[in-house]
Amino acid sequence: MEKQALCVKAISYQEIVELKDLMERLVSWEELLSVLMAFFAFHSGPINKKQVIKEYYARGQIFQAFYEDYRRLVEVGDALVQKMVKAEKVGK
Repeated sequence: MEKQALCVKAISYQEIVELKDLMERLVSWEELLSVLMAFFAFHSGPINKKQVIKEYYARGQIFQAFYEDYRRLVEVGDALVQKMVKAEKVGK
């Protein structure tokens, strides 16, 4: 069988840097999301209602910020991937 020529898409250094930046921003949410997971984990024992209400409000604010940033980052990532898909092919 004859080997077919492989066409590789040209990806600029800027696109790689943008993708790396996107990944770093997504990873930056990891610690805050673990705080949210701990809050929503099941706890046995007595519940302090006033404390739960305060924590619920604070965690709600964190989640709102995360959700807005996450949606924006997904859009940026999607646009970056589409740009890479449409990139000019290099090779034979």
